[in-house]
Parts: sequence; structure tokens; C-alpha cells
Amino acid sequence: MIKINVDTALTLYLVLPIIIFIIWLFFEKRANKPFRIKSENYLWKCPVCFYVYVDSKSDTISRCPRCKTLHKKGEKE
Repeated sequence: MIKINVDTALTLYLVLPIIIFIIWLFFEKRANKPFRIKSENYLWKCPVCFYVYVDSKSDTISRCPRCKTLHKKGEKE
């Protein structure tokens, strides 16, 4: 059997739940971060159906995933 002091046992009994609680708070805060888009240049708004979507592959011309129309970046509605 492992011999342990009362002081050590009491310290472990009090400190371990605090450490677990801090780790839980860290991961909970990390999981609840809002999704951020890296650049506004990836946001597209379709001038036909007004659907806003993210397209990081296209620079000048993009296809709307909802209505399938092609449009240029900055095109007026």
C-alpha cells in the first residue's frame, strides 16, 4: 500500500478538483468562440436571390450556391 501524509492527501483532495475545474473552463471557453471569417473578401452576395455566402476559391466571378447564377465581385444588385 502507498503511504501518504495527511497533509499531502488533503492537498491533493483540494487541489485536483480545482485543476480539473480550470481545465474544464479553458476548454469550454475555447469551444464557445464565435466563428470568424478571415477576410471580408470571401463574402459574396448574390444580386438575384440576395443570398450571402462564403467563396474563398473565386476572386472575380462566383456561382451562387442557391440559384446557380454567375456574378462578378462588387456587382450592383
